[in-house]
Amino acid sequence: MPQFVRHGPVVPDSLVQDLEDDRVVIFCGAGISMGAGLPDYRGLVEHCFAELGQVPPGPRHKDWDWPDRLLGFLESRVSAARVRETVVERLSQPARDLDMHRAILALARLRRSEGMRLITTNFDHLFEQAEAGLLPGHDYHAGPILPIPRNDRTASWRSLVYLHGRLGAAPNTDLVLTSADFGRAYLTEAWAARFVARLFADFTVLFIGYSLNDPVLRYMTDAFAAEDAEARVVRARGPAYIFTPYRGRTLPPRQPFTDRKLEPIFYNQARHHRLLKDTLVAWAEARADYLANTLALIRRIAPFRPDRIAPTDTDNLLWAVAGRAGDDGHGARTFARVGEPDPGRATPDVPAPIEWFDAFEARDRDIVETHRRQLEIAHEAERPAPAAPALHIDPLFPVVEDHRNSVLPSVSRNLIPWLVRHLCSEGLVDRIIAKLRANRRLHHQLREAVRRRLADGPTLPDGLQRFWRIVSSEGYWTFAHAMEHPGRVAAAAIATAAEPAWLRLEIQSALRPVLDLDVSLTRRVQTDEDDPETFGERFRGVAEVEVKLADQDHLARLVEIVDRRPEPERFWAALLPDLTYALTAVLDVYAAADQATIAVDPSTYQRPSVVPHDQNRNHEQWTSLFDLLWRGWVYLDEHEPHLGRHYVARWRTVPYLAFRRLCVAAMAHSDHFSDAERLELLAHD
Repeated sequence: MPQFVRHGPVVPDSLVQDLEDDRVVIFCGAGISMGAGLPDYRGLVEHCFAELGQVPPGPRHKDWDWPDRLLGFLESRVSAARVRETVVERLSQPARDLDMHRAILALARLRRSEGMRLITTNFDHLFEQAEAGLLPGHDYHAGPILPIPRNDRTASWRSLVYLHGRLGAAPNTDLVLTSADFGRAYLTEAWAARFVARLFADFTVLFIGYSLNDPVLRYMTDAFAAEDAEARVVRARGPAYIFTPYRGRTLPPRQPFTDRKLEPIFYNQARHHRLLKDTLVAWAEARADYLANTLALIRRIAPFRPDRIAPTDTDNLLWAVAGRAGDDGHGARTFARVGEPDPGRATPDVPAPIEWFDAFEARDRDIVETHRRQLEIAHEAERPAPAAPALHIDPLFPVVEDHRNSVLPSVSRNLIPWLVRHLCSEGLVDRIIAKLRANRRLHHQLREAVRRRLADGPTLPDGLQRFWRIVSSEGYWTFAHAMEHPGRVAAAAIATAAEPAWLRLEIQSALRPVLDLDVSLTRRVQTDEDDPETFGERFRGVAEVEVKLADQDHLARLVEIVDRRPEPERFWAALLPDLTYALTAVLDVYAAADQATIAVDPSTYQRPSVVPHDQNRNHEQWTSLFDLLWRGWVYLDEHEPHLGRHYVARWRTVPYLAFRRLCVAAMAHSDHFSDAERLELLAHD
């Protein structure tokens, strides 16, 4: 059994282990606030009598066995409002020392999830002063409105509870101060009794700051005994421990405690209960050090590439970061912060190598394979299927078709800062490209983190800045979304003479441009003799880019069926606004990758001839937009030349070379432009 400080109380091993297993609920009484300068229950009653000018019973009078009754008597004599004002004033005085409160908060923190399990029968705000930022209704609750004290992983209670109410604005009628208040809380309305009985049944309870004769403790233990008696069964319950002070050198007898089903943990109360405070502080520090060895292991191994260290070290780090049950992301947070710069010493940012990405991913694959075998075994044995395992890299890159706004596991979420620190890394860029080509995209939390880094962090080289801006974008243009054969659907609709408006929408959907990234060819073919170039300066040095159409596999079929309709050229002429927009969008996507401007764009090599020609074969399918645009424009030039001139004027405003080429070809083809207009185009464009 551990003794956390010399001459301090001996804490049972079972209590320490239950605390690590999130099975302990800590109850705090007035004794813990005495070190901060507040009175115990009797001291509070004495203060109220003195402040309100009333004479209390003698110090040894039996009425002091029930100080709650004395407060009830005082309220009946001078009014409840004045008594409660006096209580609020006394308990609102500044605290002298909050070390014990901080230690108790640390002990109450859960290992396997966020939050705490802590109950106080005090009314003061000292826990909130010890840990700023606690939110009402989330981090703390106050009686009589209490959470359900369930002990399960899905709907568990995880907060600080003011069981007998919390100081607030007048009249503070919710405070359980008097015998009448205790009667309502534990007998008539019984909301506190039900809460306490459930706790005793489901949790290991630790009382701190109570004496055996404390009326609050008596009410709580009697509530559980009454619940047992009413049920007429002996229910299994966890142990209840109580830190118990004594004077001198002789321990008090245990029998009075065990009679009330309490396990005493004795400590000497000398020097204002100093040994209790020191024990709680040391226990909290020791509990924090429970992670110390694990965190030290991470800091020792993480700076090295996994392929350059012993396999056992790699396995140990993977376990420390992602394999410990109930870790709640602590290991991943430590891993993500390895090598962070020290602003005071101007040290560089050296994150754990990106090659750990592959090690985490390999672990995910092993987990998936193990689960697959478990499913097969369960199926053959006709047993329930095992629950799906938690993965850590895979959730960061959901498949494109998965539209769920999924919540990341804590390990995955805490690995995001590590990935963001690698935005200048070729290794991360290539791994992201591989994910994109596998029909995956960045999880929305990872996209948000990348965008924050681009906005707030040091400026990246232009090529990298563009790459990360693209892959962290929200628009559909940044990834290919699988479609359920929309070309075939459209073909069927065309064959049955669908309405032009519906048909136009289907074609617009088919023509939507999407970006397709690949590993940079420049980097793949670069040799040691080539002039070195800083990675990320140009987009081509980061990634290769192509633009595809969302339904390009069926676009040719769409064109064939439209051409079988009456007056197909007129149909394409009517679609000139949509076709112009589609080609502009294609070039906008290239421009986002720094590959389309007024001076140069991919049309120069992907579309050798702007007008239809045999040499245009076997090029990217988006270039078929030129054919459709040309056919529609030629129809207008022949039948409605003023509209043909309108579209040439419109094309001249689009800031890409492809449209300049279209304008030159159109003016050369048409008889509706003068030589002066043609010269002006060549001279200025």
